[in-house]
Amino acid sequence: MKKQTKIIAGTVLVGGIGIGTYAYVENTPSAFAAKNLISEKQAKEVALKETKGGTITELELDRDGLKNKYEVEVLNGDKEYDLDIAAETGKISKVEEAMKDQDDNDDDKEDNHSLNDDERSDRDDQIDPAKIKVTAEQAQAIALKKVSGMVKEMNLDDDYVYEFEIQKDGKDIDVHVDAVTGEAVVDTKDND
Repeated sequence: MKKQTKIIAGTVLVGGIGIGTYAYVENTPSAFAAKNLISEKQAKEVALKETKGGTITELELDRDGLKNKYEVEVLNGDKEYDLDIAAETGKISKVEEAMKDQDDNDDDKEDNHSLNDDERSDRDDQIDPAKIKVTAEQAQAIALKKVSGMVKEMNLDDDYVYEFEIQKDGKDIDVHVDAVTGEAVVDTKDND
Protein backbone atom coordinates (compact mmCIF):
# COMPACT_ATOMS: atom_id res chain seq x y z
CA MET A 1 0.00 0.00 0.00
CA LYS A 2 2.85 2.41 0.83
CA LYS A 3 4.51 1.66 -2.52
CA GLN A 4 1.29 2.55 -4.39
CA THR A 5 0.94 5.79 -2.38
CA LYS A 6 4.52 6.80 -3.30
CA ILE A 7 3.87 6.14 -6.98
CA ILE A 8 0.66 8.22 -6.91
CA ALA A 9 2.39 11.03 -4.97
CA GLY A 10 5.30 10.99 -7.44
CA THR A 11 2.90 11.12 -10.38
CA VAL A 12 1.02 14.06 -8.84
CA LEU A 13 4.31 15.86 -8.14
CA VAL A 14 5.60 15.37 -11.70
CA GLY A 15 2.20 16.38 -13.10
CA GLY A 16 2.25 19.51 -10.92
CA ILE A 17 5.69 20.46 -12.21
CA GLY A 18 4.44 19.96 -15.77
CA ILE A 19 1.45 22.22 -15.10
CA GLY A 20 3.71 24.80 -13.44
CA THR A 21 6.06 24.75 -16.43
CA TYR A 22 3.11 25.11 -18.83
CA ALA A 23 1.82 28.10 -16.83
CA TYR A 24 5.27 29.73 -16.94
CA VAL A 25 5.62 29.22 -20.70
CA GLU A 26 2.10 30.53 -21.21
CA ASN A 27 3.03 33.82 -19.48
CA THR A 28 6.25 34.53 -21.38
CA PRO A 29 6.38 37.42 -23.88
CA SER A 30 6.33 35.04 -26.85
CA ALA A 31 2.83 34.00 -25.80
CA PHE A 32 1.42 37.54 -26.22
CA ALA A 33 -0.22 36.71 -29.53
CA ALA A 34 -2.10 33.74 -28.09
CA LYS A 35 -3.85 35.83 -25.44
CA ASN A 36 -7.02 37.88 -25.81
CA LEU A 37 -5.39 41.28 -26.21
CA ILE A 38 -6.57 44.42 -27.93
CA SER A 39 -4.83 44.98 -31.24
CA GLU A 40 -2.06 47.52 -31.78
CA LYS A 41 -4.49 49.50 -33.91
CA GLN A 42 -6.94 49.65 -31.01
CA ALA A 43 -4.16 50.71 -28.61
CA LYS A 44 -3.17 53.49 -31.03
CA GLU A 45 -6.80 54.65 -31.27
CA VAL A 46 -7.10 54.77 -27.47
CA ALA A 47 -3.85 56.75 -27.18
CA LEU A 48 -4.74 59.25 -29.92
CA LYS A 49 -8.22 59.77 -28.46
CA GLU A 50 -6.68 60.54 -25.05
CA THR A 51 -4.11 62.96 -26.53
CA LYS A 52 -6.64 64.50 -28.94
CA GLY A 53 -4.57 63.50 -31.96
CA GLY A 54 -0.87 63.66 -32.69
CA THR A 55 1.81 61.36 -34.05
CA ILE A 56 2.69 58.04 -32.43
CA THR A 57 6.47 57.93 -32.10
CA GLU A 58 6.76 54.68 -30.15
CA LEU A 59 4.60 51.65 -29.42
CA GLU A 60 5.65 48.57 -27.48
CA LEU A 61 3.80 45.57 -26.08
CA ASP A 62 5.35 44.87 -22.69
CA ARG A 63 4.72 43.12 -19.39
CA ASP A 64 4.05 44.76 -16.05
CA GLY A 65 4.21 41.94 -13.52
CA LEU A 66 1.63 39.45 -14.76
CA LYS A 67 -0.25 41.95 -16.94
CA ASN A 68 0.34 42.87 -20.57
CA LYS A 69 0.42 46.55 -21.50
CA TYR A 70 1.05 48.76 -24.48
CA GLU A 71 3.52 51.57 -23.86
CA VAL A 72 2.77 54.39 -26.28
CA GLU A 73 4.52 57.70 -26.88
CA VAL A 74 2.64 60.44 -28.74
CA LEU A 75 3.88 63.80 -29.99
CA ASN A 76 1.12 66.39 -30.36
CA GLY A 77 2.20 69.95 -31.09
CA ASP A 78 4.55 71.08 -28.34
CA LYS A 79 3.55 68.23 -25.97
CA GLU A 80 4.77 64.69 -25.53
CA TYR A 81 2.64 62.01 -23.93
CA ASP A 82 3.67 58.67 -22.40
CA LEU A 83 0.73 56.30 -21.95
CA ASP A 84 0.35 52.79 -20.58
CA ILE A 85 -2.70 50.94 -21.88
CA ALA A 86 -3.86 47.63 -20.40
CA ALA A 87 -3.60 45.16 -23.29
CA GLU A 88 -6.48 43.01 -22.03
CA THR A 89 -9.00 45.82 -21.51
CA GLY A 90 -7.81 48.87 -23.47
CA LYS A 91 -8.03 51.04 -20.35
CA ILE A 92 -5.38 53.68 -19.78
CA SER A 93 -3.40 53.03 -16.61
CA LYS A 94 -0.90 55.90 -16.93
CA VAL A 95 -0.69 59.21 -18.77
CA GLU A 96 2.30 61.50 -18.46
CA GLU A 97 2.28 64.81 -20.29
CA ALA A 98 5.33 67.03 -20.77
CA MET A 99 6.38 69.89 -22.96
CA LYS A 100 8.24 68.65 -26.03
CA ASP A 101 11.68 67.41 -24.91
CA GLN A 102 11.62 69.47 -21.77
CA ASP A 103 14.30 67.27 -20.17
CA ASP A 104 16.57 67.41 -23.23
CA ASN A 105 16.38 71.17 -23.51
CA ASP A 106 17.82 71.63 -20.00
CA ASP A 107 20.83 69.47 -20.88
CA ASP A 108 21.23 71.11 -24.29
CA LYS A 109 21.53 74.57 -22.76
CA GLU A 110 24.44 73.40 -20.61
CA ASP A 111 26.26 71.20 -23.12
CA ASN A 112 25.58 72.71 -26.56
CA HIS A 113 26.01 76.45 -26.33
CA SER A 114 27.24 76.77 -29.90
CA LEU A 115 24.73 74.75 -31.95
CA ASN A 116 23.97 76.30 -35.32
CA ASP A 117 20.57 75.95 -37.04
CA ASP A 118 21.60 72.87 -39.07
CA GLU A 119 22.79 71.04 -35.96
CA ARG A 120 19.62 71.90 -34.06
CA SER A 121 17.46 70.51 -36.86
CA ASP A 122 19.23 67.12 -36.60
CA ARG A 123 18.48 66.58 -32.90
CA ASP A 124 15.88 64.11 -31.57
CA ASP A 125 13.63 66.89 -30.35
CA GLN A 126 13.13 68.28 -33.85
CA ILE A 127 10.75 65.68 -35.36
CA ASP A 128 8.30 67.64 -37.47
CA PRO A 129 5.00 65.75 -37.85
CA ALA A 130 4.31 67.67 -41.09
CA LYS A 131 7.25 65.87 -42.76
CA ILE A 132 5.82 62.43 -42.01
CA LYS A 133 3.99 61.13 -45.10
CA VAL A 134 3.57 57.50 -44.00
CA THR A 135 1.42 56.86 -40.92
CA ALA A 136 2.45 54.34 -38.28
CA GLU A 137 -0.31 52.00 -39.48
CA GLN A 138 0.85 52.22 -43.10
CA ALA A 139 4.47 51.67 -42.04
CA GLN A 140 3.46 48.61 -40.02
CA ALA A 141 1.63 47.13 -43.01
CA ILE A 142 4.72 47.73 -45.16
CA ALA A 143 7.01 46.13 -42.54
CA LEU A 144 4.75 43.09 -42.21
CA LYS A 145 4.83 42.61 -46.00
CA LYS A 146 8.63 42.37 -45.73
CA VAL A 147 8.57 40.06 -42.69
CA SER A 148 5.33 38.38 -41.62
CA GLY A 149 5.13 37.90 -37.87
CA MET A 150 4.12 39.70 -34.69
CA VAL A 151 5.20 43.30 -34.11
CA LYS A 152 6.78 43.52 -30.67
CA GLU A 153 8.00 47.10 -30.81
CA MET A 154 7.73 50.19 -32.99
CA ASN A 155 9.31 53.61 -32.73
CA LEU A 156 9.92 56.61 -34.94
CA ASP A 157 13.47 57.92 -34.83
CA ASP A 158 14.76 61.40 -35.52
CA ASP A 159 15.77 60.42 -39.07
CA TYR A 160 12.08 59.90 -39.91
CA VAL A 161 12.42 56.13 -39.96
CA TYR A 162 10.01 53.75 -38.25
CA GLU A 163 11.90 50.93 -36.57
CA PHE A 164 9.94 47.71 -36.09
CA GLU A 165 10.96 44.66 -34.10
CA ILE A 166 9.03 41.71 -35.51
CA GLN A 167 9.00 38.26 -33.98
CA LYS A 168 8.96 35.43 -36.51
CA ASP A 169 9.69 31.78 -35.79
CA GLY A 170 11.08 32.65 -32.35
CA LYS A 171 13.52 35.25 -33.71
CA ASP A 172 13.38 39.03 -33.52
CA ILE A 173 13.84 40.72 -36.89
CA ASP A 174 14.33 44.47 -37.31
CA VAL A 175 12.61 46.23 -40.22
CA HIS A 176 13.08 49.93 -40.98
CA VAL A 177 10.44 51.89 -42.93
CA ASP A 178 11.10 55.41 -44.20
CA ALA A 179 8.37 57.72 -42.85
CA VAL A 180 8.57 59.94 -45.94
CA THR A 181 8.95 57.47 -48.84
CA GLY A 182 7.60 54.22 -47.38
CA GLU A 183 10.72 52.32 -48.46
CA ALA A 184 11.39 49.30 -46.22
CA VAL A 185 14.66 47.57 -45.39
CA VAL A 186 15.24 44.45 -43.30
CA ASP A 187 18.16 45.06 -40.94
CA THR A 188 20.32 41.95 -41.40
CA LYS A 189 23.21 42.87 -39.08
CA ASP A 190 21.21 42.49 -35.81
CA ASN A 191 19.04 39.55 -36.83
CA ASP A 192 21.20 36.54 -36.05
